[in-house]
Amino acid sequence: MAHEERIGVKPAPQLAEDPQTLRVGLLQTAPTFGHLDANIDRISGLRSRLGDLDVVLTPELALNGYGFGPASKPNALLASDPRLSSLGLGTAAMGIGFAESNPSGKPHNSYAVVDSGSMHLQRKLHPVASPPWNEHLVFAAGDRLNTPTVRGAKCAVIICNDMWHPVVPWLAAHGGAEVLIVPVASAESAVPGQVQRTWALILEHSATLLQCYVIFINRCGTDSGARFWGGSRILGPDGATIVELDDSEGTAEATLDLGMLRRLRARTPVLAEARTDFVLIGISGLSPRGLPENANSDV
Repeated sequence: MAHEERIGVKPAPQLAEDPQTLRVGLLQTAPTFGHLDANIDRISGLRSRLGDLDVVLTPELALNGYGFGPASKPNALLASDPRLSSLGLGTAAMGIGFAESNPSGKPHNSYAVVDSGSMHLQRKLHPVASPPWNEHLVFAAGDRLNTPTVRGAKCAVIICNDMWHPVVPWLAAHGGAEVLIVPVASAESAVPGQVQRTWALILEHSATLLQCYVIFINRCGTDSGARFWGGSRILGPDGATIVELDDSEGTAEATLDLGMLRRLRARTPVLAEARTDFVLIGISGLSPRGLPENANSDV
């Protein structure tokens, strides 16, 4: 399998023969921590409900499930593991959330888009560093944001907490991304509905101001004592929801109109107005910040 990690820094020119649509399927699964084979079977079973699509997406850590704290060490896989490649052997590209083995230290919370023998790999940039998640005690942080082309659409995978840092989707859009793929494992908070409202604001803001399609694919069910609320959805560049799931396992499909999106960006070039020189000056005045103590950086 070819393994690809690319940093997107400039929008790629759109060619006349570029596909004008992207057919997307969502698999809202309820994985169980540590039950790798059962979770793979769950994904395969749901996948069989979908039709002929370009890309099918699963939630964050869909293969491994979600464990809390350093005592919950995931059964990490190498990116070359045949179980990953086998999920991507169908007619559609497959997005898979998994714990990626890291021979140099802590594993990565990773997401692979597997398509016809190639792999686009994204590692979570901001492991959550607060209880009860404490991901920084389990996972190493990634150090690059990739914007691969998937079936003719320029995409970026932004894993859960990375969307809570607005610079990440901003960089993705300025790297040419037309579709933001957002796999998450979001659980109910102590305040009913609070996290759902926050996510709704984040997603609508990103879709509208960055002129992107935003694909939010959450998990559901219970795992390690937490209840995950589902609510997977796809938003258009006007911020409106195209399709949405409830809080149970299920699937959804939608066709994204890439031609319309490209015409919108040409007609109203919001991204082109960005003062990157100003951004660089502002960043240069910030104090460097690393991960919390005892957290590994990417290798």
